[in-house]
Amino acid sequence: MNCTIHILRILAKSLLFVAILSLPARAQDVDAALLVADSVLITEDERLVATGNVEAFYDGIRLFTDEIIYDQKRDELIIKGPVRLTQKNGDVMIADSADLDSKLENGILRGARYVLDQELQVFSAQTDRVEDRYTVLRKVIATSCQICGTGIPIWQIRADRAIHDRKEKQIYFRRAQFRLLGVPVLYLPTMRIPDPSLKRTTGFTIPKFVSNTILGFGVKVPYFIALGNHADVTFTPYVSPVTNTIELRFRKMFRLGYIELNGAVSQDTVLPDVQRHYLTGFARFDLGQGFKLDFDVETASDRGYRSLYGYSGKDRLGSGITLYRVKRDVFFHAELLNYETLRYNESNDTQPTLIGNITYERRYPPARLGGELRAALALHGHKRVSLSDIPERGRDMARINFDLSWQDEWTVGGDMRFGLLTSLGVDSHTVVQDSEARGRTVQTTPAIALTLRYPLHSSSADGSRYLAEPLAQIGWVGGSPSDLPNDENISTDFDEGNLLSLSRFPTKERRETGVIGALGARWERFNPETWSGGVTVGQVFRDTVDPAFSASSGLENQTSKTLLAMQYTAAWGGFLQARGLFERSFEPVKAEARVGYARNKLSVSGTYVQLDADADESRTASVAEWSLSGTYKINKHWTTNANVQYDLIKDRAAKTGGGLTYKNECATVGFGVIRSFARSTTLVPATTYELSVSLLGFGTGGSGKSTRRTCRK
Repeated sequence: MNCTIHILRILAKSLLFVAILSLPARAQDVDAALLVADSVLITEDERLVATGNVEAFYDGIRLFTDEIIYDQKRDELIIKGPVRLTQKNGDVMIADSADLDSKLENGILRGARYVLDQELQVFSAQTDRVEDRYTVLRKVIATSCQICGTGIPIWQIRADRAIHDRKEKQIYFRRAQFRLLGVPVLYLPTMRIPDPSLKRTTGFTIPKFVSNTILGFGVKVPYFIALGNHADVTFTPYVSPVTNTIELRFRKMFRLGYIELNGAVSQDTVLPDVQRHYLTGFARFDLGQGFKLDFDVETASDRGYRSLYGYSGKDRLGSGITLYRVKRDVFFHAELLNYETLRYNESNDTQPTLIGNITYERRYPPARLGGELRAALALHGHKRVSLSDIPERGRDMARINFDLSWQDEWTVGGDMRFGLLTSLGVDSHTVVQDSEARGRTVQTTPAIALTLRYPLHSSSADGSRYLAEPLAQIGWVGGSPSDLPNDENISTDFDEGNLLSLSRFPTKERRETGVIGALGARWERFNPETWSGGVTVGQVFRDTVDPAFSASSGLENQTSKTLLAMQYTAAWGGFLQARGLFERSFEPVKAEARVGYARNKLSVSGTYVQLDADADESRTASVAEWSLSGTYKINKHWTTNANVQYDLIKDRAAKTGGGLTYKNECATVGFGVIRSFARSTTLVPATTYELSVSLLGFGTGGSGKSTRRTCRK
């Protein structure tokens, strides 16, 4: 039976081919089309009738139906349904019957359902196809929601008429009515929405409702303006009983990079005599030949504005421009920075606000000597606004540092790794507007260090690989301790990255001197199928005390605090990173940890930080805080999230928040709440509620294909 049907279909194709060739010239217009059917015949009035599993193809358009009648005299296809017409871009039209021209471009479809990009459905009593560009629909219902039986979609647009412009990718409605759950909520004489294939178009986007205990209940209505294919700007009016705000976002792509600016201007009753504003921006450019250019800007009108409106909680703002290049043997970095403090206990007149840095480093592989030779040049300068010569008020500083170093490693006795480092540094410092500091100094600093490592490797039957490595270093740095003011190295971190180092200061403003030693060990395990991790422990010893190290650095004494660091990553999704400096009694002086889990539906992360009070680091009180955040995907429609920051010193929450999001094929509804408590002089305590509703299935609304619901049978 199947063989017979196959033979009949082949015969039908052949008959159709002969029939089309035998028609007059006008009928030959369809010879560019392909028609396949179970049965084909030509009537006495020169009509071609194709029946049974009819498929027609023309210029990327596909038609499926049960019967097609081609009227040669009128050059018309009379199609008896059900009819399925698929466009070149994948849009689908389903109709009860249709009358189309031979190119399937113009005509009428009756009782049609128009499906765009497998998302937006448009039902109409009658549909006209015009010039293969326009689709005109009458008595329209449009929605992207799944409709089961006689159910009511979450949202729908009803209109007397709709026109889909496939070239401009826009849908225009006349006498439109927007309904939620079947209830009319908005009437518009005309309405325009982008079709699902259009990702950028000028117009209003989804509004957001915001409620703040200080700013009151408000609404944000973004208006997006496409500036060609590579730039756009979004204006967002934000109105509440307390504030009138306009938010701005500008983005532009260039051939070599991109730029983005975000800002806002407000007039509110919180500070009625001040026009409040903020601006942040960044740019990234690739200049070629390895050079990169970065630009950042941050500014605000007052201390509490950004935190109150939820833009940012930063209390120090930084702007700058950076040019850098990183290659295998060359490093170049130049930057000009400007800082602005928003803290009440700091003044922009007496804080270094303008900072410049230039660093150039190059390495050479000396052929005869072996090892690696490095030369580095660094220039730095910072300036305060104040003209006072009182220390720490108007002091300005500049320095030039030159370093030349050579290092090499050898393997001794099979596994022992022996390293040698020698260096010579020349530093020139200039200090102005400080009555207690020398104006200009030049110092030469020679140094030498010997390093010993003994890596022990092993493996186990489960494929795990292990490394145990004792570490030791002994070094000497010449010169005398610097008596210059300490502006750049107020805060020093002692970690596994600088355990084997001759200087742990973050900049070359000063260097460690004298005899310096370090002892440590590390252990690592690697197995991606189960878990990988490691532990590092170490301690630093020196012959003299360096007063430039702060009390919480762990390096303030001849024998440093004990460094302990660990990391752990498991195949089941868990991870841990921790680091701390400990007294002999194992009491932590400084500690931080990050732990988390991310797999399947659940993602959780937590952090912990502990810092002792340290006046040298401008920290008048101890800090101990933990935070926890997580997201759980309940199912493909529901997602919940929560976060909390807790101050252990004050024994209270610093910030809490949570949210719930529902998403299906046609809508996303999100609700969130954030409670901020005053933790510094720039943060205003407030509770903010946010409600956002996004309609999916057309243009800028986003896609809901992955969360489409199914109808129960």
